[in-house]
Amino acid sequence: MGDVLLVLTDSDLHADLARCAAATGYTLVVGDPSSCRHDWLRATAVAVDGPALELLAGVRPPRRPGLVVVGAGDDRRGWQAGMSLGAQGGFILPAEESALVGALSEFRRPARRPAGAVAIVGGHGGAGASTLAAAVALTASASDDVLLIDADQSGSGVDLLLGVEDEAGLRWPEVTGETGVISGPALRAALPRTGRVSIIGPARDDVTPLRPDTVLAVVDAGRTSGDVVVADVGREPGPSASGLIDTADFVVLVTTASVHAVASARRTAARMIGDRDSVLVVRGPSPGGLRARDVADAVGVPLLGGYRPERALAKRCEASGLRLRRRGPLTSAARDVCSRLRGGAR
Repeated sequence: MGDVLLVLTDSDLHADLARCAAATGYTLVVGDPSSCRHDWLRATAVAVDGPALELLAGVRPPRRPGLVVVGAGDDRRGWQAGMSLGAQGGFILPAEESALVGALSEFRRPARRPAGAVAIVGGHGGAGASTLAAAVALTASASDDVLLIDADQSGSGVDLLLGVEDEAGLRWPEVTGETGVISGPALRAALPRTGRVSIIGPARDDVTPLRPDTVLAVVDAGRTSGDVVVADVGREPGPSASGLIDTADFVVLVTTASVHAVASARRTAARMIGDRDSVLVVRGPSPGGLRARDVADAVGVPLLGGYRPERALAKRCEASGLRLRRRGPLTSAARDVCSRLRGGAR
């Protein structure tokens, strides 16, 4: 789509902003300030007015470049509220259209992009989503620092899967996002690690629901500090899951190849993913002879690939934590996800 100007303003300002967008080559997208996180993270520039800033104060999105405050009058309170989100200027429209055009042109200059993020969702219990998430994190760590987020509160924990459950470091109950900003390097240093993979997950036997503000603050800390973010989302819809899916560049839905698994994966995709960019990974074999392509067609999610079970994988994980084999089926599936993350992140 190219450069996008996200507009979070009253409709009275839309015509003025449309002229500015056309003059600078932006595609104008009108959003809802109460549910704009997906577009907020991806737009080249964002224009907000005073009422939108009041709603954003409740959403608490991360600070970002390319943010401007616009209005029909000189609202100093609006300018100040915008500064707290990193606004880079305030413009009265239509009188200051030419100045806004200049600012939008400046925002189009190339800037360092945040690291990529992928959300992994199991289509049904036992699909292998946590194992694939851990494998993707290990694979990505060959070239990048990785933040592996375990938000599946019904799972056993990716720290256990990776064999680092006894490592010192923070777990979810010890992290708070109430302040809105968490330092990426400080977070990385405080979490349990294996190699270049930092892991944030639940404390053992803790059943406290995750706070969405904490989850999103952790994601933003990882991305802005340059970590690739891999999120094991779980299968329960809710604010935390929605935030992780909105933040991700794309979603990987994992399923096995039985008829019952396909039916469950269809429901999971409808409940949790909706129209977000997503791909399907199918773990074989199929007891009824379903091909991976058949499964993808039935689920209604584009196929990324499939892989067969790996002999003695569970035994190896219990003995020493997940360790990938160079040419193993799970390794190949993880590489497929990482290749798409590097080539298709938006």
